[in-house]
Amino acid sequence: MKQNNILTALRIVAVGFIACFTSLPVLAFEEEFVGPFASWRDLRRDYGAVGDGKADDTMALQRALDELIKHKNACVLYIPTGTYRLAATVQTKRKEHADCQGVAVIGEDPSSTILLWDGPAGGTMFQWDAWYSKISRLTFEGRGQAGTGLRYGPAFSTYNETSDLVFRDIKNGLVFGGEKSNGQAENEVLRCRFVNCETGVQTVNWNSMDIWVWYSHFEDCGRGIFNVMGNWHAWHNLFLRSRIADVGIMNLMAFSVVNNTSVKSHRFLDFETGHTWGSPTSITGNRVLDPTGDFAMRLSNAGPYLVVDNTFRCPGKTRAVQMTWADQTFVGNTYTDIDAVAERGRFRRIAEKTVDAGLIGDTLPKLPPTPPQRKRKVFEVAAGSNSGEIQRVIDEASKLVGQRPVVHLPMGNYKLDQTLIIPANCDIQLVGDGAGETATRLNWAGAEEGVLLRLEGPSRAILRDIYLHAPNARALVIEDADQPGGRIFADQLNVNGSRQKHQPRTAASRINGLVQTDVLLRALQGSGNGGVWVEVIGGPNAASAENQVSIFTGATGSAAGQYDVSRGGRLVVRGVYHERSSGSLNGLHLADSGTLCIDATRFSYATSAQAATIGADNFRGLFTLATCMLMPVETKETCRFELRGDGSDASILALNNQFWVRQPGTSADTVWRNLAKPPARGGLVGCNINTSNKEAAPKGFEFLANVGDSPDPAKSKSGAGPLDDRGGVDDATILKHLAPLRKARVWLPTEAPAGVTDVRIHRVMVTGGRPAAVEIE
Repeated sequence: MKQNNILTALRIVAVGFIACFTSLPVLAFEEEFVGPFASWRDLRRDYGAVGDGKADDTMALQRALDELIKHKNACVLYIPTGTYRLAATVQTKRKEHADCQGVAVIGEDPSSTILLWDGPAGGTMFQWDAWYSKISRLTFEGRGQAGTGLRYGPAFSTYNETSDLVFRDIKNGLVFGGEKSNGQAENEVLRCRFVNCETGVQTVNWNSMDIWVWYSHFEDCGRGIFNVMGNWHAWHNLFLRSRIADVGIMNLMAFSVVNNTSVKSHRFLDFETGHTWGSPTSITGNRVLDPTGDFAMRLSNAGPYLVVDNTFRCPGKTRAVQMTWADQTFVGNTYTDIDAVAERGRFRRIAEKTVDAGLIGDTLPKLPPTPPQRKRKVFEVAAGSNSGEIQRVIDEASKLVGQRPVVHLPMGNYKLDQTLIIPANCDIQLVGDGAGETATRLNWAGAEEGVLLRLEGPSRAILRDIYLHAPNARALVIEDADQPGGRIFADQLNVNGSRQKHQPRTAASRINGLVQTDVLLRALQGSGNGGVWVEVIGGPNAASAENQVSIFTGATGSAAGQYDVSRGGRLVVRGVYHERSSGSLNGLHLADSGTLCIDATRFSYATSAQAATIGADNFRGLFTLATCMLMPVETKETCRFELRGDGSDASILALNNQFWVRQPGTSADTVWRNLAKPPARGGLVGCNINTSNKEAAPKGFEFLANVGDSPDPAKSKSGAGPLDDRGGVDDATILKHLAPLRKARVWLPTEAPAGVTDVRIHRVMVTGGRPAAVEIE
């Protein structure tokens, strides 16, 4: 079923640039740890733990966790340097909505703060039943006896951070869910280290989704990251000598595998089963060096797969990739053998090449370290202070420009009727005790459509662990943000727009007129509600702008269109889950001009015959949707693209997407309706369907014959089937549409020049109204 083998691998012996999705990052990261604060509880001081590695500290830690459940006096437990011996599982138990909400357990440093297992073989060290939470800066030492280091659940959880943890000599390091657990969703696993674990990270529940693993190190594990159910996204990780596979997929969802490095592992990626359904997966920018198995990657379900700008250095008889029996597109990959790919299924290969193995170096990426503890000047705000009192503390701290002073707001509710202002060029850190509803919460009580927090520009402020609540106003405004070299970095920003539908349309996040400053939103969460979730409006020189606005991993509820670009605005989105949480029928509706490129994203939406899930009306620009899952929720209509109006200046590509189908008679013309006059350029390429209704499959379960899991596909009740292509898309068009994704840079904040925007946001939750909850201008 080969469509096009346009470029049989060419042997290139001259030293030259080996293209990759994003080259190995140079990581000069300046994140820092500025705790502990006076409002935090201390495991030794307040609960009598010894921490000498000999005394049994189980009960001391359990008493601390019991108090943390209700968090009446504090929402952060600090564990100072020491080795704390655990003879039994420590745990939290949630019974009420506010239990363990917005809480944190934070060690002094993972190199010196150790939880040592001395309990029964196969036991769980820490059962963490919390949400809107953080657990950070600890080592879990299993001594080859612990069955699980840290397990989330059993109550449903979301908006968690699991950072700077070390798991050593444990069967399962970090587990999300279990047989009797609810979903454990939206969790950023950041800068963790897994050493000699059978499995480093494991998802074990259908709703254990959106586990974003960033900048983590896996060494001598059986499997690094493994999906039993649920899903994960793996970005910028280092895998050394995995015995089975670095990343494994056993069940269905959307995945992204981006910019990882693998050295001497058996396999880099393995689909553990020949499942007859598919999981859209984007595999881009990875470096795979010296795998020891038969294939570095084995693609074994219906996908579809997008395999772009990866580098494979395979020794001996090891081959790079075994294609799936269904759909895939390979672009710009580099191999060391002309026979590196075992071709099968339906595929395209574009602009690939073969080079001598000696041209692929051994240099490993330098992952960001655990943020060092800095002793900054701390200005404490009294709990419950009003606007004037908080502003006076900010003004006093502002006198220490260049010293990154900390203004700390302890757990509590703060009623504000006047805008808080951080002056331009001031590097204040505004830090709370947590971003949950019951942690550090700033509540707007001022004028409707006012502003809760204004960063005068150019701003160099840092916001961390705080909740800005302004349902009828703008919660956060970043002014005068556009300068050469400017950067705005947000990690785990959780932004929620107005629940009401307004005219003009509101947005949860609006990025307006930037043509020089880069904006990177990592693990972005929230909901657009009655408006757009993220809106990017181009500036006066948008056509020549070289800055980047990007969302790398995230999750959101419904919106009246998740994204919008206008006036030439540009946005790249990768690895995001969109869940139905309202009656909105439009996942996207583009009606102006710009560039929007999305991959490895799931749209779970209500559908109807009257409204398309993905719509474009008189759109002018480039729109790409690749390796996405489009799933109707509680409705029967199939998700579809519908293009209307004047299509003369539009190029729209649906590449390697998967449609979940219930209605009989579904075809390519059901999901792709190019009704624009003249028709928009682009088309539908390499897409397929998942269904449990064989009558819905236009060609039956044709792919089942390829995988061979049933000698008679006619007897199968569910499976995957191909959709015919539409639009006559050539390779040049595919390359044009993938260009924004391939150019998208993943960066970390570094010191910016004076007079330039350098804003950093870490775990800030925002609820706002109109015109936008967060506005950058």
